[in-house]
Amino acid sequence: MSDVLRIRSVSGCSAILVAAGASAVAVAQSAPPQSSTGEIVVTAEKGYATQPDYVVQNADLGPLGRRPIADTPASVTVVPEDLIVNNQARTVNDTLRCLPSVEVRDQQGFEVSRPQSRGFQGSIVQDTRLDGLNVVGTTAIPAENLAGIQVLNGLSGALYGPQSPAGVFNYELKRPTLDPLFRAIGSFDSQGLWTGQIDASATAGPIGYRFNLVHGEGEGYVDGSHFNRTLISGDFDIHVDDRTVIEADASHYETRGYGLPGSIVYFGKTNILLPKAIDPTRQGYGQPYAGVDLNTDTGLAKLKHDFGAGWKLEIGGLYQNADRGLFGITNTLTDNVGDYTVTKNFTAVPRFTVASNTASLTGTLSLFGLANDVAIGTNGFVNGQYGARNSIAVALGTGNLADPTILPDKPTPADGGQYKSGRLFVQSIVAGDTVHFDERLALQGTLSTSFLSSKSWSKTGAVTSSDTENGVVSGTASLIYKPIEVVTLYATYSNSVEQGETAPAGTANANQILSPYRDRQYEAGVKYQVTPGFLLTAAGFRMTRPLATTDAATNIFAVVGTQRNWGGELFGQGAVLPSLSLFGGVTYIDARLVHSGVLATNDKRVVGVPKFKSDVSADFHPAFAGGFALTGTFHYESDRAATNLNNSFAPAYATVDLGARYNAAWFGHHETVRLNVINVGDKRYYSSIADGNIVGSPGANTAYSGAPRTVLASVEFDL
Repeated sequence: MSDVLRIRSVSGCSAILVAAGASAVAVAQSAPPQSSTGEIVVTAEKGYATQPDYVVQNADLGPLGRRPIADTPASVTVVPEDLIVNNQARTVNDTLRCLPSVEVRDQQGFEVSRPQSRGFQGSIVQDTRLDGLNVVGTTAIPAENLAGIQVLNGLSGALYGPQSPAGVFNYELKRPTLDPLFRAIGSFDSQGLWTGQIDASATAGPIGYRFNLVHGEGEGYVDGSHFNRTLISGDFDIHVDDRTVIEADASHYETRGYGLPGSIVYFGKTNILLPKAIDPTRQGYGQPYAGVDLNTDTGLAKLKHDFGAGWKLEIGGLYQNADRGLFGITNTLTDNVGDYTVTKNFTAVPRFTVASNTASLTGTLSLFGLANDVAIGTNGFVNGQYGARNSIAVALGTGNLADPTILPDKPTPADGGQYKSGRLFVQSIVAGDTVHFDERLALQGTLSTSFLSSKSWSKTGAVTSSDTENGVVSGTASLIYKPIEVVTLYATYSNSVEQGETAPAGTANANQILSPYRDRQYEAGVKYQVTPGFLLTAAGFRMTRPLATTDAATNIFAVVGTQRNWGGELFGQGAVLPSLSLFGGVTYIDARLVHSGVLATNDKRVVGVPKFKSDVSADFHPAFAGGFALTGTFHYESDRAATNLNNSFAPAYATVDLGARYNAAWFGHHETVRLNVINVGDKRYYSSIADGNIVGSPGANTAYSGAPRTVLASVEFDL
């Protein structure tokens, strides 16, 4: 066999070996070599697979350790690295578009978003993790240094401590390779944005390293807009001995985006409705001098040790500082004929910090003649929130959606300096056990005890809220049954605590952190390993969570009722044919506000949640085509409620992405050329519809436009 392009696997997976220019794929039946800590040792990485299978066999379940996805009593999906790279995704937001249960709720401009699953609002840090450690979710997150994105849909507070039902988004970093790697990637999009990347890695003795350097700049899809982004990341593995490894990672990411369309804010009055989707390429919906300036610095370290006989220890810590320069545009409608007022700058939190930790011990033992997979651990974080003493919002003038105008800039007022506006502390002790009654039937239980405290301050230093909860319990119980080897049936009940939300700027109780919520979930599902390379999963669920919003009369942010979501998911992942790989599915969600006590909003659909959402990606790589492949992704969303009165809706939309690539090995080096067209039909739609009362714009709902047709081209080669 000729030069190996890539060995790609996770623990327990077969390795796929792809020969340079080969017309067939050979599957190695034995697992790739592992270190004593159970981590896969990558013996070669010379390009991404010409024929990706999109199979990820195992998931990292925090304190429970790595478990087979097919046997996990929860809905878990993993976006593999091949899919990220072949779609030329540059940010986490780009990548999450592939998942039918996931929405990205935009806030305060480009890349300032909250990911969420199953129709529930995500939080600032509770739902997002980097290699299992809490990070800030409402800042820019690049994709170039990631090996994959794992999403655990639904309620999982018993595993990870208090968090919202929006799921767990775990971003997995690339690790060092054994063989030397020096990869250069140059890319360009049709609007004039150039990006260069270097991915270099090697292992020398007990130390492995990997560096990812990215810089891109140029014009965006609006004339006069401009982007500038830079990533510097380093990842190190230090093998203390054959059973112990220390992982250390550090990164700096900065991104600036100016001139893109601002948000459209509506429903300031009950008769103002969501307008028809705008042309996002037209000047005037944004301003060339307005946008975001985001800087995020992250450092983390982990110690992993294998005691043998299946027992493993993991300890880790992370610190992150996220500075958010939010200088974007808000277009607030004043009537239903398109008139609006224009404001520059957001008064949202300009800085977040988070210090998070994790520790777990997992193993297997026998009790009363039954096999038990046991785990005990702890995880938590301290989240600091910093506000500006003075508002920096600036009124620029007026416009109309039919005739948007570039307005003269006005100076940004001095913010008066930052002050500490809030502090969240969460620490949980987690214990889990999976009892195997026989090879077919198992009972899994996980219990966490959490300690929470929150405090908020006014700009004068006065305490505006304070709350402490000790010994709060969250639990999950699952029954797992395998009637045959390739089928897993499960039923799960979860009851979890969640840290209360923070009242947004502009409310009468701004910065106040609400008391913890209590969330519940019922879920049943089936997982079918159709072929060794294709996993099909289906799940049904019913979930509830307190819903907070801002009262229009009192301007107080408080819990007003319960969000009740029920629905189902169907998801497939893997190679359905030797020449065809699929990734995606469809989700149905009925999301409603109940027990609100207000006739006008009770039992109405929750703002921004579609009843149906489908995302399916395909990779067609016929053997006769050698290194040539075609890709495509279909996205669909049904209509979404645009107001909590349900008197206005964002219409359904569908988009198609198409791509092609050629993988070669010229002159003894790996090369890949990729071409992707995003939103081929240039569909105009709203990518995000959000209840502004929840996400930070009190008194109004907020819509952001989807991106227009964009052509992406890149060349990748190894030196």
